[in-house]
Amino acid sequence: MSLPVQQNKWYFVLTLVYGIAVLVDWLFVPERYGWQWVNFGLSQLRLAALFGLVALWASRRWVFARLVIVWAALAVIGLSQTL
Repeated sequence: MSLPVQQNKWYFVLTLVYGIAVLVDWLFVPERYGWQWVNFGLSQLRLAALFGLVALWASRRWVFARLVIVWAALAVIGLSQTL
């Protein structure tokens, strides 16, 4: 299956963002109390990049809408655990 050039660029960008967020979290950010906000932000960035890849792959509007709702719900749950 051949993808349009525009869509290939987004796959590359989202994969790169996800990979960088994983590496930064794994190599540089400790799991201590003072770093909770950084951990929360990196986990949200990873989740957004992963959901973006799924939305590109599915290419249906309802999939994107459901992913946004799930992402927002997980952000609220994660934020309450961070506080």
